[in-house]
Amino acid sequence: MLKKYINNIGFCLGVVGLIVFMFGLVETNIDNKNLFILLATFILLISAVIQGEVFFIGSQSIAWITAVMTFFEIDQNYIIIAFILLVTIFALGYFFKNKLLFSNACAFVGLIALCLGIALGMNEPMVICGLFLAIYACFSIKDGYSIGWVFLVLNLVFAVVAINSLYAFY
Repeated sequence: MLKKYINNIGFCLGVVGLIVFMFGLVETNIDNKNLFILLATFILLISAVIQGEVFFIGSQSIAWITAVMTFFEIDQNYIIIAFILLVTIFALGYFFKNKLLFSNACAFVGLIALCLGIALGMNEPMVICGLFLAIYACFSIKDGYSIGWVFLVLNLVFAVVAINSLYAFY
C-alpha cells in the first residue's frame, strides 16, 4: 500500500514537472526559460527516481546536468561535449546491461537522435527523438510505471514543437 502512495507521489511530481516544462517552452525571457527548464528537469528526475524507472532516471539526469550548465551560462560547446559524453556513458551502461528489446531499441534511437539534434542544431532529429522516446514511454507504461504517462506526453510535445519549428503550423 505504501509503495502505491509513493508511486502516486512520483506521478504527481512528474505532472508538476511537465507543467513547469510547458511554462518553460512558452517563456520568452531566456533567463526565466532556463530557470523553468532547470526546475522541470529536476522535478522530472525526482519523479523518475521515486518510481525507479531506470531509463528515465538516466535520461533526466543528463537533461538536468545540461540544464544546470545552461542556467550557469557555460559555453555551448562545452555543454554539447558534456551532453554527448554523458549520453554515451549512459547508453553503454544501460544498453549493455539490458536485453536488446524493441523498447530498448526505441530508447537507443531516441537518444542518438537527441544527440544529433543538439550537436547539429537541427530539428529533424528532435522529431525522431520525441517519437521514439514516446514509443519507449508506452513500453514503460506497459511495464507498470505510471511516470511513463508523463514522459509520453513530454516527448510527444517535444516532437510537436520540433515539427512546428520545421513547418511553422502557426
